[in-house]
Amino acid sequence: MILKVVLTRMLTDALGRRISYLRISVVDACNLRCVYCMPAHGMHFTKFSKLMSPREIGIISSAAASLGTTTIRITGGEPLVRQDVEEIAAEIAEAGIRDIPISTNGIFLEQHAEALASSGVTRANVSLDTLNAERFRSITRGGDIQRVLNGIEAAERSGIWPIKLNTVLMKRVNTDELVELAEFALTRGYSIRFIEMMPLKNNVDFQPELFFPAAVAKRKLSSRFTLHPSNESTGQGPAVYYNVEGYEGKIGFITPLSGNFCSRCNRVRITSDGRLRMCLFGDNMLDIVGIIRSGGGEKEVADALRHAIAGKPERHFLDIGKTSSETLYSMSQIGG
Repeated sequence: MILKVVLTRMLTDALGRRISYLRISVVDACNLRCVYCMPAHGMHFTKFSKLMSPREIGIISSAAASLGTTTIRITGGEPLVRQDVEEIAAEIAEAGIRDIPISTNGIFLEQHAEALASSGVTRANVSLDTLNAERFRSITRGGDIQRVLNGIEAAERSGIWPIKLNTVLMKRVNTDELVELAEFALTRGYSIRFIEMMPLKNNVDFQPELFFPAAVAKRKLSSRFTLHPSNESTGQGPAVYYNVEGYEGKIGFITPLSGNFCSRCNRVRITSDGRLRMCLFGDNMLDIVGIIRSGGGEKEVADALRHAIAGKPERHFLDIGKTSSETLYSMSQIGG
């Protein structure tokens, strides 16, 4: 009887897709300026006083959990620029969510890893687009790769597991390192995902020059590794995974341009200023945190989520050199 009640309350959109995954961007600011994400200068970030509070995030998390959400990912910007990120994680865990991953560039991960694990963070995705220190500084416009590597090791020591590495494919920038990056991940038991570079309003002019299809990356990796389709590929989510013969970790590919995955989308996003975004590259949004600040609670938020998600669009209309969003200037605005 309890199971029947829960099932009838699960979030589904008009196409019958079950929405069980919520990504919450806790900040739009970032300590790096990766070339594929944002420009070197001119970004204006939300003031910290205007960001959602840990308690507001907790209310949203409780509402989502009541509708069958099983995973809430903490993202940014760079979430670890917030000093209260552990409090946020604890609020999400208190809401009954047991799968709490975090996406991070890894620069501050070493100093936060133990507290994150204690607060409920279960796993981590870390951006790593190169293993070359000078190239890393160039891609990130000043980042120190050793701090990222130290952070990854600290996360593993703290019990945050599994760890996935995210690599954005950029032609003539890092595509000569694909095998090396995969070996780095796999020999440590990590999985690695290669992501096609997506067009944003700030990179749409040069994105076509850097675009590298995942299919070509897969051919390059297949010359070194024996890949077998993974059962994980059948789950709802953007990545298609492959088991790698002789290794525990997997290799995945995310293909927003060459292989649309919208039909199996299971997620929505809350932006750092508290708006529900139904599609990564769509502009239909709902002010969720405004409901709370107007006196609403978990029930009102849950009702709004259910109503809004019923109108989740069928797909994005992203293409090489063309973004289907007029408002998405940088990926840091919504946490990817």
